[in-house]
Amino acid sequence: MAIARDKALKAEKRFRIAAYITGGMLLLLTAEMVLKYAFGVEIEAGGPFGFLALVPTDTTVAINISTWILIVHGWLYVVYLFASFQLWTAMRWPLLYFPLLALGGVVPFLSFITEGRVRRMVDEATR
Repeated sequence: MAIARDKALKAEKRFRIAAYITGGMLLLLTAEMVLKYAFGVEIEAGGPFGFLALVPTDTTVAINISTWILIVHGWLYVVYLFASFQLWTAMRWPLLYFPLLALGGVVPFLSFITEGRVRRMVDEATR
């Protein structure tokens, strides 16, 4: 099965960008979850305690940054899934590869590892 070289390279570039952004947001989300569930605090912006403050869980009165981190990561994960699907179809990989790519957006640090491996696989296939 031949692959379209240009299509695969463009899909790999989109995947790489999505992997870095989603991976970074996932690390931020992980830190936020540790703050919330291990220390019982959330991040608040613009409240009575200053520009950014750690406040006890469920006591935010201004912008709850913790919730926004969760929402933004969720939407960026959708973009990551779309980029993964485009790459998967462009490369004509077996069905098992897509769920493995998708895991990169939900397991901390895995998107960075996956991106490196995918880059090598695409380079080999498009030579």
